[in-house]
Amino acid sequence: MRTQHSSGSEAAAPPVQPDAGLLSPVRAGTAVEAAVGDEAWLQAMLDAEAALARAQARTGTVPAAAAEAITAAARAEYFDVRAVALAARSTANPVVGLVAALTQQVARRAPEAAEYVHRGSTSQDVFDTGAMLVAARALRLIVADLRETAASLAALADAHRDTVMAGRTLALHAVPTTFGLKAAGWRHLVLASVTRLERVADESLVISLGGAAGTLAGYLQYAQQAPKRAEQPPDADGNHSAEGGRSAEGAHSAGEVLDALAEAFAVETGLGRPVLPWHALRTPVADLGAALAHTAGALGKMAADVQVLARTEIGEVAEPAPDGRGASSAMPHKANPVLATLIRSAAVQVPALGAVLAQCLPTEDERSAGLWHAEWQPLRECLRLTGGAARAAAELAAGLVVHPRRMRANLDLTAGQIVSERLAAHLAPLLGRSAAKELLSRASQQARDTGRPLGRILAELPALAGVVSAQELARLLDPRHYTGAAGPLVDRALRG
Repeated sequence: MRTQHSSGSEAAAPPVQPDAGLLSPVRAGTAVEAAVGDEAWLQAMLDAEAALARAQARTGTVPAAAAEAITAAARAEYFDVRAVALAARSTANPVVGLVAALTQQVARRAPEAAEYVHRGSTSQDVFDTGAMLVAARALRLIVADLRETAASLAALADAHRDTVMAGRTLALHAVPTTFGLKAAGWRHLVLASVTRLERVADESLVISLGGAAGTLAGYLQYAQQAPKRAEQPPDADGNHSAEGGRSAEGAHSAGEVLDALAEAFAVETGLGRPVLPWHALRTPVADLGAALAHTAGALGKMAADVQVLARTEIGEVAEPAPDGRGASSAMPHKANPVLATLIRSAAVQVPALGAVLAQCLPTEDERSAGLWHAEWQPLRECLRLTGGAARAAAELAAGLVVHPRRMRANLDLTAGQIVSERLAAHLAPLLGRSAAKELLSRASQQARDTGRPLGRILAELPALAGVVSAQELARLLDPRHYTGAAGPLVDRALRG
């Protein structure tokens, strides 16, 4: 391969197409994909800039008219996202170029307002607040899909509370269970993910307000220089309010000024307030990554089970297949389990990406040279992969086809051996525990070797003559009567 080398200034970047999801079909075309795309991220950073200006207007640092002008200019359609991205190669983050472009937009509309753009702020405040806004918007979509999934799984668990199927451990038949209990287990994991994501949304999605080195010095300096309270922006009724804190001129301490600004910024963004600036305290991002990893893994459990149960040899469930979904390019007879496949693809990736976010916790100094930057793409991938998986899971749970007859037929594949545990427990008081286990082990091996039903072999054993009747043996061998507390467990799960 020939490589072209350039000298002096870098050659003009070749044109590129946007990431259309060609290699990530799990999120292609989903709502969460749009919610975390480049334009959405650009808009979130602009929203952070506009919210900061409005917050400063609330606290008397920025004129209300300037805040209004900045808000009006802070719309993604006014900016070239590719140009902002290319400018970031010179500054290591996209905010510097965006601030310059936003300042130009504001200057064209209201020249006197331009000086108030990004007033006292720093790139990380804007980017991190924007990231939290993106996450909040994406989480709303993800949680809605998870709740839809849970509702469908509750209906499946209730409908199949007593539908008996083979429980499998280490890939082999173990003891009978019910499909209702399996569906209830899937639902339990999904609801646990909802709890985690909502906790993160309530506790970890917070504004970033630290200034250049986490001391908020720039914000405080501008606040202290403000000669008087700027006119407050009107509320929804057109009234001017002093909500958000006292003016810089009337404040009694730096802490009071900064508290007022932080409260106003939180109100304007809808995000929470952290105890401290978190430029180098990356818990909010790590928490988000961990919750998304759990969610993807929880959905992956359901997907893995569906793939196993949908195997041709098993055939106990099938995915919904509208409009040719799952078609093979070569084999007309196939209807592949594509929803489960998409979910599993995300379930493998998100925990690894979440681990990258956790690895960014040990930052150096007051802002990291590299670890902060390393969070951005993994965070977006965690959001859109988990969001894509959640949408696929909602479709899968709503349309899953269950085949109880096939489940019953598969129970008979081992000709009674699936209830050997029950037989051992029943015979232990009669023969002794060790003797009962040894007898059943030999009988089961004989059943496997000869293909004869376990019940017939047991009925012929002299050791059981007069110990268990033929009628009682038939009852003990019926897997429908050995599902333990599966039904009550389903009831308990659905009440929760």
